[in-house]
Amino acid sequence: MKYPPILILALLISGKIAAQQVFQILSESTVQQRDGSTITFRQVVPPIIAPQAQAAAVAPVSRLTTAEAAALSQMPVKESKVMGISASVHANGFTVLRWTCGESQRLHAVSNVDFRYLEGVGSWETVVADYMLILSAGPDEQAMTDAEARAAQSLPVNGSASFALANGSGPASPADESALDAMESLLDYFDSHREELIKLQAQREADRAARELAERNAPPPQPRHSFVHFWPLQPAQREAIQAKTLQEAQRMVKGGQQQ
Repeated sequence: MKYPPILILALLISGKIAAQQVFQILSESTVQQRDGSTITFRQVVPPIIAPQAQAAAVAPVSRLTTAEAAALSQMPVKESKVMGISASVHANGFTVLRWTCGESQRLHAVSNVDFRYLEGVGSWETVVADYMLILSAGPDEQAMTDAEARAAQSLPVNGSASFALANGSGPASPADESALDAMESLLDYFDSHREELIKLQAQREADRAARELAERNAPPPQPRHSFVHFWPLQPAQREAIQAKTLQEAQRMVKGGQQQ
């Protein structure tokens, strides 16, 4: 069964459904899990939204003035980039990195930073770009290659976060140059938040060990039967999205004017 792309997140936009709302089910499909649990997806007739929630969702907002619209168009827009990193942490304290950012090729380098400390960093920003980090980091018991070992030997010994390309060559394109800048800015972020990131990683490890112990001692979970109700986005909810977008634009303009 093919479901429409708009589902129960209508609740996030328009507020609460009237109390004691009874769903009128149009169709349903159940997915059986290996442990005996089930998830049942139900397409329903759009529920009636509580009047006070609907009124709040579509409350009128002031439009951007000509000056505000002009100011918004002149505000600098940062680039948004996604950086994907595979990090192999070796026992000698070095991390072998393979990463891409934007349209760059897959770059290969060695760093003197244990990248497991960066697992909690989902994003960071610079004056020119906003970055989202997708990181896979874990221990690697294999020895580094000769090229990686040479790159490691070229890193500074003063403790500052650094990296060196393993192939010894420079960037092959502007996209690669941008990916190198991204790595440099990430390591700058690590240097600026080093103590905090190390403490957070230690806490994550302690939490993980506690969860594993609790799972080993816990009785087998009972099967769970869940229901997901979804419906197409309604006109009032579309208006709420547009109103929220406009409010965000107005806040950006006012914030820029105050700086």
